[in-house]
Amino acid sequence: MLNDQMMGLLNELAILFPAFILVFTTRGFFKAFIAKLMGDDTAQEGGFLTFNPLAHINFLSFLIMLFILFFIGGLFLGIFSRKILFLSLILLGARWTIHVPINESNFKRHTFGVVLTTLAGSLGNFILALLCFYFLKYFPFNLFPKYVFVTLIGIFGAIIDLAIFFGVLDLIPLPPFDGGRLLEFILPRSLHYVITWLQEYSFYIFLALFFLPGVSNVFFGFLNSISVFIKQGLWLLVF
Repeated sequence: MLNDQMMGLLNELAILFPAFILVFTTRGFFKAFIAKLMGDDTAQEGGFLTFNPLAHINFLSFLIMLFILFFIGGLFLGIFSRKILFLSLILLGARWTIHVPINESNFKRHTFGVVLTTLAGSLGNFILALLCFYFLKYFPFNLFPKYVFVTLIGIFGAIIDLAIFFGVLDLIPLPPFDGGRLLEFILPRSLHYVITWLQEYSFYIFLALFFLPGVSNVFFGFLNSISVFIKQGLWLLVF
């Protein structure tokens, strides 16, 4: 039984590993690309305007995260709790992506540039999911053996789910997610003290969102509903 469970985790990891790599790399590339369009060459000069995953991912931290997430989480917590474990790792400061350096003072239009670069990661992930839908529609699967078909469907399905999940996650209007930065432009200046309060108590807020009965159900239900809505919208664009 344990061997079957371990093989299942390894098969899942074989599908999700390239999906994670592509999603994180795309996110970093789009941040560098949008910053370049807005007039800042810092990320490009630092080597981040590339789809080379080595420029965007700290592989040692990434492998440690995968071990905790899939093997420890899978063996002891279960599939649903693994999502909570993953978000907890983010909350505790786990970082497996390399921060894309951006000098906002170089933006030709400062506010517009900050907003676009803040949204760039999510935008890149949604575009990636859309391209995967196009791949699934037009790739000639009938020309390949069944095991190739099943593997590709699994990988690209995982990329779509992860890309949309991270895209939605980044838009949460709370620190430390990118959406928290948007509060500076959404809230009037007289309410900017709210941002300071959220930054100070973000740890406790996320503990409540992740683990408090009732609250966590609403939070995860909201994330899932938004993800499903975006997925269906992208699906309709293709099919």
